[in-house]
This record gives sequence, C-alpha cells and structure tokens, in this order.
Amino acid sequence: MAVISGIGIFAVSIYNNMQEKSEYRNQGIADYSNGNYTQAAVNFQASLNEKAFFSEPLDRDTRLYLADTYFMLGQYDSAIQQYDILLQTEEEQVAYLNLQRQMAQGLIDFQNQNFEAALPAFQAAIDAGHVECTLYAGVCAVELGRQDEIVAYLTTYLSYNPDNAYACVQLADYYLQQGLYDTCYQYLQQGLQGTDRSCDKELQYLEIVYYEYQRDFNKAYELTKAYMEKYPVTETIQKEYDFLYTRQTIE
Repeated sequence: MAVISGIGIFAVSIYNNMQEKSEYRNQGIADYSNGNYTQAAVNFQASLNEKAFFSEPLDRDTRLYLADTYFMLGQYDSAIQQYDILLQTEEEQVAYLNLQRQMAQGLIDFQNQNFEAALPAFQAAIDAGHVECTLYAGVCAVELGRQDEIVAYLTTYLSYNPDNAYACVQLADYYLQQGLYDTCYQYLQQGLQGTDRSCDKELQYLEIVYYEYQRDFNKAYELTKAYMEKYPVTETIQKEYDFLYTRQTIE
C-alpha cells in the first residue's frame, strides 16, 4: 500500500504542477490579449518555470507567446533569444520565427541608426505582408538618401495610414525639389489637414517655401510671420523673413 500511496502522491504533484503551469499561461494569454504585455511576460515566464512532465508542446507555445510579448514590448534582444530557442526544435513555424527574428534584429539596427542593415529586414517584412513596415523602410531610405525608394515606400505607407505627417513631409519636400508643385501641394495639404500633428513645424516651413517658389511672396510672408510666432526664430527662418519682407507687394 505504501508504494501505491507514493505513486498517488507523485501523480497529484504532476497534476498540480501542470495546473499551475496552465493557469499562469492562461493568465498570460489574457494579459497579452488586453495589451498588458509587461504582466503577460511575467506570467509566461512563470509558466515556463513550473516544471511538469509531458509539457513540451505547451511550453513551446508559451515560449512563442513570450517571444512575441518581448517583441511587442520593444525588448528585441530578449525576443531574439526566445526565437532562437524555439528554432532549435521547431519544425512547423520556422518561416514565421525566422521572419520575427529578422524583424527584431532590423529594429535593433534601426534604433542604432544602422539603416543599411535594417532596410533588408523591413523589406522582408513588407514582402510577407507587413505593410506597416513601409514607414520604417521609408525612414531608412530617407537617411540613406535613396530618392526613388523614399517615394515607393512612403506612398505605400500613406495608403495604409493616410494621416502620417512624416510621410507627407518627406514626399512634399521630394516633389518640391523636383519642381512638381501640384504634387507637392497635395502632400502638404494632406499633412496639414490630417490628425497627426507631430510634424507641423516641418510642414509649415515647407508651405512657406512652396509659396515662395510659386512667387506668391505675400502669402509666404504672412505664413512666415505666423511661423515665427509659434516656433523659435532660427537663422534660416530669419533670412527667409528678411527676403520675403523685401518681396512683398504692398497694395
């Protein structure tokens, strides 16, 4: 009877460990679904720390959640570590894991301003259907001075997120320099009338230059005065003001 009793206690212990592992995992999934990624990571790690027999399939799925949670938290080194562990044994999701790992490394390179290394990672993500990565790719193209790629990436991104002010600034500036003023004006207005206010300063400066290039000096002068009331007066904007002041048409 003592042997049977010992087996029973062991079985109960296995059940309890598995139950705790599952509870931590389920709570982690709930936290992940609610966008509470910090707590989700805590619960997924707690689930993995609970030792239980025959839990390998459950642990692989939990580890995948943990890797993606670190990705969502912007903890890309930790995400890569988890993806690498999974890639040692995973057979069915290799393409997904490799892409996530590549994106995580790309974002690390992007943060370190290594745009040359980051761009291929974002292109791979775009090819896989991640249209949102065209913004990151567009920033890389801007920093690398690749004009044709700037237009391709950022026009694609604006079809995904029409209000993005950064994309509007870059495209308006590109078409201004090309002398394609109608297209420049289109992107200027798209940026100025959108809900994204993160690049108002840049958009308003470009608007001044646009009207100057159109030789509408009165309009450009009024916009410059309004600009100087909002933002610090730099040497560049002071020179613009002085130039436009002499070009006004006084009625």
